[in-house]
Amino acid sequence: MENQQKRSPPSWMVYASIGIAFIWLLFVGLWLIFYAGDFSFWQNIGIVIVSLAGVAILETAIWLPWGMKQPDWGKS
Repeated sequence: MENQQKRSPPSWMVYASIGIAFIWLLFVGLWLIFYAGDFSFWQNIGIVIVSLAGVAILETAIWLPWGMKQPDWGKS
């Protein structure tokens, strides 16, 4: 069996991910309170989906470079 080390991610990455999640929740909450009434149900669903896609892009940009540098990346 190989001698594998589990490397922890830098703490700034974890805090950034948590911060992005809270900012997204704040955005969705404020959107629903102040702006959702001006749009149809499907437009509001579209806004939530597009904003969630933006969050996914940000999270991927943060985590992908670190994950690719891990020694066991791509092994199953």
